[in-house]
Amino acid sequence: MPAVITPEMSRVENPGASRGRMEVVSTNGRRVIVHRDVDVDALLRIMRGLETLR
Repeated sequence: MPAVITPEMSRVENPGASRGRMEVVSTNGRRVIVHRDVDVDALLRIMRGLETLR
């Protein structure tokens, strides 16, 4: 099978848009966006609470 190798294109991003943030998605589809310095225990309590919502 023929292949073509091309140089990787550099992505242009807004450096301030998502720096230090992450998105957590619960099993029921609820999304929470938090800073990387989030209190993990507090986040776990929030996620557990969201999991109980229907």
